[in-house]
Amino acid sequence: MNSPCLNHFLKSLRLECKKVNWKLLLYESNSCVLLKRTQSTALISTLCRNKSTLARPKFPALTMSNIKEEELMKPENVCLDQKPTKIIEAEGWITIGQYSVFAWSVSGLESCIVIKSDDVVLTFDMGIALPESLKASSVFITHGHVDHIGAVASHVSKRGLGGLKPARYFVPPHLVEPLKSSLQAHYLMAETVEALKDVNVLPFVESDVVRLNSSYFVKAFPTIHRIPSQGYILYKETKKLKPELRGLQGFEIAAMHRAGQEIHEIVTTPELAYCGDTVFDVFLNPPNPDLLKVKLLITEATFLDEEIGKNMIQKAKERGHTHLSEIIQHAELFSEVGHIVLVHFSNKYSSKYIKDCFFHRLPQQLRGKVTPATVAKSTFAST
Repeated sequence: MNSPCLNHFLKSLRLECKKVNWKLLLYESNSCVLLKRTQSTALISTLCRNKSTLARPKFPALTMSNIKEEELMKPENVCLDQKPTKIIEAEGWITIGQYSVFAWSVSGLESCIVIKSDDVVLTFDMGIALPESLKASSVFITHGHVDHIGAVASHVSKRGLGGLKPARYFVPPHLVEPLKSSLQAHYLMAETVEALKDVNVLPFVESDVVRLNSSYFVKAFPTIHRIPSQGYILYKETKKLKPELRGLQGFEIAAMHRAGQEIHEIVTTPELAYCGDTVFDVFLNPPNPDLLKVKLLITEATFLDEEIGKNMIQKAKERGHTHLSEIIQHAELFSEVGHIVLVHFSNKYSSKYIKDCFFHRLPQQLRGKVTPATVAKSTFAST
């Protein structure tokens, strides 16, 4: 809830903006104050970038007279035609547009990314069988490391205990038999857990299309890790009126429909992508161009910091991972991506360190566009 001081400040700012025909906007992702005039949006970076700063009791008085328009409109402070993305974080969920993401991920320990909307629920990776993941009847595994696949048996068992129908577990083809053998061993050890007897473990190759329902389907793409791995893109099909018919009257379109003429077309949009563990090269040479056109990209940033005398980007590559600096250096690659959620941070970083790092290092074009998922760090926090 906004503090009285914050509310008073915003009220004053709105009045001042009105005087000079500026429009006040708020980024809900990080509570940045924005001023909009015509086609340009200027970030007042000198004011605040978080609620705690705004809410200080002795926040300085602000009028448009002591904010120079030329200062606001410097290139580094201007985002042309950029629309604020509505982001809500609550109880570990990050809601971006129509999708809510529960991204529990700590490098080397456990990863499980749950996606839900009004129309679909699915999970990427199963390094821990989160309660949030149990409603997902389709699980997509990126690779065979334990922190990404080790909790499949637990997920199967928990769904069975809850009376849920068997889920489908999609994996790279070479993992089908090893995973089935592992689940069979769990069944023999558990003896009474019938759900483990015959689990739906299915191969998923790049040319496959897996339908989730009448509107959504998933495709795989290769990623680059220390072992064979792949990511996934979620697509949505929407029925829309054909462009050439949009100028007609309703009765005309209805008559065409009654006559058996097709009046709709199917529009397919790449909605969401999950990369799992990968080096940054997957973005430099994307195996599927839709990877850089999704509304929501979930990818890793295992390494964040720099160490004197060490090439940390090279270290990240050698270990099959991505360094935050690579994302920053190539920010322009993500111009068509709606929003980015970064996951899989090294366990050596605390939640506070991660957030501070993002606050100080992200360039203007990524501010408000990138969200670090740190819910798991409340448990696995370095001190």
